[in-house]
Amino acid sequence: MSVRVPEEWTLGAVGGDKKSGYLRVDDETMPRVQVKWSRGHINLEKKRDEYIKRLTKRGRFRRRATGLQVTTDARVVSRRSKPKKELVGYGWRGPQCGMGVLWNCEVCDRAVIAQVSWAPKEEGRELATAVLESLEDHGTEGWQVWGMDGLAFLAPEEYELGGWRRMTRYLEVSLAKDAASLKVARWGMVPLVLEGRPVKDWWEEENRRRRDVRWSAEEEEVKGHEGVRAWGERRRLGGRLRRVAARAVRREAVDQFEAYAWHCPESNRLYMVESVHGRGGEMARGVVDSVSCHEEE
Repeated sequence: MSVRVPEEWTLGAVGGDKKSGYLRVDDETMPRVQVKWSRGHINLEKKRDEYIKRLTKRGRFRRRATGLQVTTDARVVSRRSKPKKELVGYGWRGPQCGMGVLWNCEVCDRAVIAQVSWAPKEEGRELATAVLESLEDHGTEGWQVWGMDGLAFLAPEEYELGGWRRMTRYLEVSLAKDAASLKVARWGMVPLVLEGRPVKDWWEEENRRRRDVRWSAEEEEVKGHEGVRAWGERRRLGGRLRRVAARAVRREAVDQFEAYAWHCPESNRLYMVESVHGRGGEMARGVVDSVSCHEEE
């Protein structure tokens, strides 16, 4: 799932996997976006009515006092923005306002329920429409969007989430496909990380004790910034025998290592893309090209 939200909103909760899961995005005062997904199609009208019944039941006392209004025929997103999807919408107004959409997707065979909330004093409908229309449940042209908190990139659609780390001044997303792997990371507070060193010197110091790959590195401009490119092969037990066997069956071992790191002065952040994948591809470079490290004018 991918969705575009205002910069001041942040990840509140996430759980599940490709089959089913839940995502929530908050601001300082309230949950703003909630998304649930599951494999297979659902009866959209029935599920919408069930959800609205729970919504009005929870707000029964407040509804009597404040006049909670619910509509089941809200036009939430345009059908043009969501081709190949069966859609129904809903909305409500009261102590909290919001609108949501349910759909069945013909492409990825997922059912999605998503909603955006806002305070009564806000004019939230236009923003909610933009957020919900940006929501995507599958990739396009073989690439899938990944990321969080402003770090976003494209990866081959067949890669799946291996893990992620979200700490103060550091983000990391790791993906995997069989023996192949991809890691994208971002650091803040760059002066404390680089300590006055060139990016190449920093990368070499950080990786000189690695035993999983053999690598060489050279200084290289990346996305117009000072950076480093590293390349090599993954170390394997019995690696030579594995390579001989792979050639014997006309298959290459998945052992090519490639990494890029660069410092973006405009955002004052340090970025890294690292991959282990099959020979003959330029997957890491494609991921690097998809990263927006600063706002373009």
